[in-house]
Amino acid sequence: MAEQSLNFARKGIKPVSKLIILSIISIVLMMLDNRYAAVQAAKGYAATALYPLQWLANQPVRLYEYMSGFMQSQTALLASNRQLLEENGRLKMLAQQTQQQKRELQELQALGGLQQHGVQAVATAEVISNGKDPLSDKLIINKGSRSGLQNGDAVIDQYGLIGQITQVQPLSAELTLITNSQTVIPVVVARTGVRSLLYGSGGAVNLRYFPTDADLQPGDILQTSGLDSVYPQGIPVARVDQAARAAGTPYYRVTLSPLAAFRSSKYVLTLPQTAAQPATPPAPAAP
Repeated sequence: MAEQSLNFARKGIKPVSKLIILSIISIVLMMLDNRYAAVQAAKGYAATALYPLQWLANQPVRLYEYMSGFMQSQTALLASNRQLLEENGRLKMLAQQTQQQKRELQELQALGGLQQHGVQAVATAEVISNGKDPLSDKLIINKGSRSGLQNGDAVIDQYGLIGQITQVQPLSAELTLITNSQTVIPVVVARTGVRSLLYGSGGAVNLRYFPTDADLQPGDILQTSGLDSVYPQGIPVARVDQAARAAGTPYYRVTLSPLAAFRSSKYVLTLPQTAAQPATPPAPAAP
């Protein structure tokens, strides 16, 4: 028996023949499409039947386009949001700086107004530090002995008396607030003219010995009386918040609020000390 030859290449229609046959079929289909309505109807039916397949085939492309557009939109929105946040922060900072500068300008204008109304000042100084302890009763200003400051000079802001200079350096000075426990200030009630002494009490001020037979009401303003050589006369010091007669004692129980802005004033005025007025000797009796 003759062996069958092993031929892996099968003979079939040649590619050139396939091209010719398919071309002839295409020409025939085009001719039938133009002349017979039945062919056009068949094409419509075929298109309708194949539409779901076409729709499914297009979904991955549409999904990709949608996701690509969505991601681009999200990226653009995030970038815009970041820019808006940065711009908002910058505008807030500028607004705060403008507000601070406006407040400092108002302080300087108020201090200038005090000088125009007869307040004799040594220098206008800027508060630069709260000292070593932010909660202490000390402040550091940027003027010193070179500007004419001396130990004992009074210091005021636009609202009232802040304290007294207790240590002077050539270019700076330390002032002690009126709330210091060793502070004693001669004061007078502006409404009635009754004199007394105001004491510092570690963060506050009080009126310890104000007699009940004198008139004192909430809202009264206490001013320096000028009876010492430190504080000039007429500087506002504190406001009376409460004044009640203490049972069993001849004195009022008084609650006061200092008028000066100890922790927020940026600029202050230093006042020169005034010589104490000597007592006028009595006139000699007529013989």
